Amino acid sequence: MTEPHPFQDIVSVDALLKDVLGPYRRVVLAVSGGVDSMALMTLASRWVKAGLAPKGLAIEVATVDHGLRADSAREADWVADQARAAGFSHATLVWSAEKPLAGVQELAREARYALLVAHARAAGAGAVVTAHTADDQAETFLMRLGRGSGLDGLASMATARALLPDGSVQLVRPLLGVTKAALAAVLKHSDGAWLEDPSNERPEFERVRLRQANPHLTALGLSNDKLALSAQRLSRARVALDAMTEERIETLVAINGGVFASLSREVWRRESQEVRIRMLARLLGAFGGDSKPARLSQVEALEAAMTRDDQPMARTLGGCIVSQGRTTLRLYREPPPVAVPDAQLAAGQELLWDWRFRVRYAPESGEGAADAPVVVRPLGLAAYATLRDKFRLNHRPPARAAAGLPSIWSAGRLISVPPLADKLDGDARFSAEFIGLKRKVR
Repeated sequence: MTEPHPFQDIVSVDALLKDVLGPYRRVVLAVSGGVDSMALMTLASRWVKAGLAPKGLAIEVATVDHGLRADSAREADWVADQARAAGFSHATLVWSAEKPLAGVQELAREARYALLVAHARAAGAGAVVTAHTADDQAETFLMRLGRGSGLDGLASMATARALLPDGSVQLVRPLLGVTKAALAAVLKHSDGAWLEDPSNERPEFERVRLRQANPHLTALGLSNDKLALSAQRLSRARVALDAMTEERIETLVAINGGVFASLSREVWRRESQEVRIRMLARLLGAFGGDSKPARLSQVEALEAAMTRDDQPMARTLGGCIVSQGRTTLRLYREPPPVAVPDAQLAAGQELLWDWRFRVRYAPESGEGAADAPVVVRPLGLAAYATLRDKFRLNHRPPARAAAGLPSIWSAGRLISVPPLADKLDGDARFSAEFIGLKRKVR
């Protein structure tokens, strides 16, 4: 007789999925064909067929064909058949780029998420749903522990996080509290099938070595359930510290419309070291745009230098310039050529610019209105120099901070700098909302 599993009762399935998927109108299940993702698809199918899914929620399935094995296309076709049998539409997303000789797993992961995010955006989906489990959480904890990660790293995977800087597509993981064994039982109980990935037996991969060492770790008291519990408790501490950091930034830091951040050095020094590091990391992420995020060790080194040195200094990190004067700290985006390339913008449209600003072009109203497309580009030092005299002396932003701002050009002529609209006369059709601090990409 088949052993019962934790999700035989449809009410337990509803409890698992409702809160995490309920907020969305459309979601994409990432299903590779492995036991975890096939169990996720099976549970979602039961949930929908039982009439418990929120009305209007559309669920589709996507499979990424990495092209790393000869059978990958056939396996994707098999998942497509299984998805349609479960009542879902299916899309196969192909990683067609040339495959690297080293670091294959990491690059494949980046490609997988890039394909899933692009597909979600095109489909109007607000979430990509993966089948990460409590066992994956425990493995991630150990991997990061081995790299000397801090609290944020050891808190491991969150139930939901943004995949895009504007938060329009989220990564959702409803199974983080469920073990792989429980998911395997779901499929066995329903006579479901799954695919075995040969790479799961290759010891050159870190996760494989950890799985092979699991019996020894468990014998030492380091079982997956205890490791996942530690990650969960650390996550709770992370949430509390994040909230504290957000409050301190809101209270102490002048954001200046996203042009630059500034705060008193005296106030900065009064904060605890952990809060200083978190504030600095948060501001670097907010103002650094599309740059590669700074590593924790780099942020720690910069914080130490800022706290230790009394003399003025300026350093670059995470796509930002951090300037320390005698009384004030300032942080802003590096100017071109680091900033983003030119972008076309038509009337009635908006664009996400350098992960920092949402730039909008409101069309003129009235008969005979003509709104030609414009170019959005970094202002640059030379163009800013032509504007300096338009500011009152005490209201001039740092030149290098202004140089990295989005500006509007038409036929080679500067017509607006939306982030400086309150200080300069500009075209009222253009606006720029700073969204850097709204982003929480983890």
